[in-house]
Amino acid sequence: MDRRSFIKLSSLAGASVAVSTGLAGCTVSTSANSQPQTNATFTHGVASGDPLKDAVIIWTRAVPTANLGSGTGSKSALAKADILWEMASDADFANVISSGIVEAKAIHDFTVKVDVAGLSPARRYFYRFKSANNTSPVGETRTLPEVDVSNVTFGIFSCSNYPAGFFTPYMEAAKDDNIDYVLHLGDYIYEYDGEGYATEHAKEIGRTYAPDNDTELYTLTDYRNRYALYRTDEGLLSLHQNKPFIVVWDDHEITNDTYKDGAENHQADEGDFYARRAAAVQAYYEWLPIRPPFGTERLEIYRQFTFGKLLDLYMLDTRVLARDKQLEYANYRDAETKAFDQARFMKDIGNPNRGLLGETQRNWLHSSMQQS
Repeated sequence: MDRRSFIKLSSLAGASVAVSTGLAGCTVSTSANSQPQTNATFTHGVASGDPLKDAVIIWTRAVPTANLGSGTGSKSALAKADILWEMASDADFANVISSGIVEAKAIHDFTVKVDVAGLSPARRYFYRFKSANNTSPVGETRTLPEVDVSNVTFGIFSCSNYPAGFFTPYMEAAKDDNIDYVLHLGDYIYEYDGEGYATEHAKEIGRTYAPDNDTELYTLTDYRNRYALYRTDEGLLSLHQNKPFIVVWDDHEITNDTYKDGAENHQADEGDFYARRAAAVQAYYEWLPIRPPFGTERLEIYRQFTFGKLLDLYMLDTRVLARDKQLEYANYRDAETKAFDQARFMKDIGNPNRGLLGETQRNWLHSSMQQS
C-alpha cells in the first residue's frame, strides 16, 4: 500500500484504533522511555488479529483500578487510562522492536486496539500491555507471508453459544502449534436471553448469564456485557492470546436472521432496529481485534488477506450490509386451503434483483479476484 492510500485508510479507521506509525493524534507517545501513569487492570487478556505482511492489530481491555467495583458515575471513576504497549521478537522482550502509549477510554469500553506497522513478513511476534501497576499476559501473533509459502493452516470456528457448554475446542486449538491463523466466521456471541437457545443445562454447568445481562440484547451496554462474559471463557482467552484472528460477523452478533433492514428476532415493540444494529456493530468493533476497513461507524466489513503467492482470502458480509429478507414458505400458502403457490415462490426466488452481497461488494470481489 502506498503512503497516500495508507493515510486515507487510517483517517477512515476512526479514533478507536491507534496506529504505531507516528501519524499525528493516533498515539499519546511513541517514546521507548515513556511510562504509563494510570493504575489499570487488564480484565480480559489480550488478542491480535487482521494480520498483514507488515502489520497486525493487537488488543486488550484496561479498566482503571479506580473504576473496578464502582459505577461510572462515581467520583473516583476515570474516563481514560494511559497504557504502554510493546511488540518484541522474543517472548522475554529482550528485543522490543516497537512501543508506544495509547489511551483506554470509557467511550470505547476501555478496549484498546493498536495497529502495529513496520513488521517483517512471515514472522512470529510477542506483545504485551502495561499500566502503572499491572502487566497484561504476553500475546503471540504472526504476520502474513509475502512471497514463498507452501502451506497455511487455519483453525475455523463459528456459532459459539456460551450457555450451551464450555468452549473446549478453543482451548485445544490454542495448544495446536500447527494452526497458524484462526478464522471466525460469525456468531461469536448469541443475543438471546437466559432462557433462549440451548440453555437447558446452563445452570448445572455454571454457564448462566449475570443478572445485568440476562435479557435479550438491545443496547450498547447489553452487547458489551455479553462480549465481556464470553471473554471470561478460558478456552477463548487462550486462543486469542496465542493466535491471530481473522473475523467476520453473521447474524447473532446483532440478532437472529438479520438482513439489511430488519431481522426475524426483532419485533416492533423492541425499539428501533437500526439503533440496535448500530449498538451491536460498535460493540463488535470494540471487542474484536479487527481493523475496520471503512471505520467503526460503517457496516462494510469485507476485506482481503494475501498469503504470499499461495492464496487470497476474501472475508465477505452476506448478512448485515445488503442481504434481502429471506423468503418464508408461510407467505406462499393460501390462508384457507394452505395450498402452496409454487409458481409465485419460484418467480420470487429467481428474482435477479434479490441478493446477499450488494452491488458494491460484489464488484469489489469480482475486481479483486480478477487481479489475484
